[in-house]
Amino acid sequence: MRGLIRRSLRGVRARAGTRVRLRSTTRGGRGLPRRSLIVAAILADLLILSVIASTPASAADTTPPSTPKNLRVTSSSSSEIDVAWDASSDDVGVTAYMVVRDGARVANVTAPATTYRDTSVTAGTTYAYRVRARDAAGNRSKISSKLVATATASSGVIVAAAGDVACDPSDPNYHNGTGTSTACRQLATSNLLVNGGFDAVLALGDLQYNSGSLSDFNQVYAPSWGRVKSITYPVVGNHEYGQSNASGYFQYFGSRAGPAGKGWYSFDLGGWHIVAINSECDQIGGCGTGSPEETWLRSDLAAHPAACTIAMWHKGRYSSGHDGDNTFMQPMWADLYNAGVEILLSGHSHDYERFAPQNASGHLDNTSGVRQFIVGTGGAFFTGLGTRDANSQASQNTTYGVLQLTLRSGAYDWKFLPEAGKTYSDSGTTSCH
Repeated sequence: MRGLIRRSLRGVRARAGTRVRLRSTTRGGRGLPRRSLIVAAILADLLILSVIASTPASAADTTPPSTPKNLRVTSSSSSEIDVAWDASSDDVGVTAYMVVRDGARVANVTAPATTYRDTSVTAGTTYAYRVRARDAAGNRSKISSKLVATATASSGVIVAAAGDVACDPSDPNYHNGTGTSTACRQLATSNLLVNGGFDAVLALGDLQYNSGSLSDFNQVYAPSWGRVKSITYPVVGNHEYGQSNASGYFQYFGSRAGPAGKGWYSFDLGGWHIVAINSECDQIGGCGTGSPEETWLRSDLAAHPAACTIAMWHKGRYSSGHDGDNTFMQPMWADLYNAGVEILLSGHSHDYERFAPQNASGHLDNTSGVRQFIVGTGGAFFTGLGTRDANSQASQNTTYGVLQLTLRSGAYDWKFLPEAGKTYSDSGTTSCH
């Protein structure tokens, strides 16, 4: 027992760095009872250990980063405000920046990035931004000075649409890309796009004749309509399937064409929702009710109940021109009507045709109907026009050009833009449902 006491006392002396001595004070000089000595040694050990544990090996980081400075707007539009700031300094290192808008945190930006893109703004609205830095220890800087920024008021998003565009490079009308007066006019129509100040281009299929090979896309489409590829949203046409699984089309457009092998996708443009559909039904498991694409379409429309919506696919549901009415698209046409879609854009018939709003059965419905535009005037060549369908309001197959749509909040304007030197026009305004 005495050995145990001595070892405990030696441990105390070693950890405390001092001498501890217990002296007997009991009667008879025989010393403390053994139990008392053991308890005293244990208590001394616990006291020393608590002191050691409460003293850190090194002092914790308590220095906050410097305050972010020079908060500024780098870009703004009706739908986005981009801000940036100078990097903060810290004795250990800044790990993140907290972005505050109108008093509420909206983002954590991981260092070393010093920018934030705010896409949740409303046109014409003013916002106040501040930024605060944080280091690995959780120390926060003082909050930056306030930056006031306004999302510009929007007069509408402007898009162009057409299909049936670039002729085959072996076509006798090709003439090294310049075409003739009647065919291979892809360069002339692309000049409307390059100089038009459009926010987006909706390319309505059969974009490269005759078989949509990647080499033909690069030779003919790229130097013409490819000049606005960065703002183009395409749909696939029947001629693109001249290559197995439309491989040239999907390789050329990449992610902009939606998932390879499917070709359907959706996106938002301003306050509008846009749905792109693959009308080559035999290539994708059908377009009937319950097919993979039709099921996706109904789900997408239900998930995006925007006030105004556009659908686009290559082979129009109704047409007075080449191939006529495509009844196999009826289930999806009905889906559009049931979801309150405003516009269907198509090509395939190489002409321009505008329809009055129609219901799911193709009857006139100016209150809730879908208005269809056939815009097969992208430049390749013209095809014939037959007897006009019941609700066809305008048509022509002599002038190449694109359809300009101005998409405003709750309404849209349309205007056919002819190639240089031509005069055909068609325009109007309609409110969304």
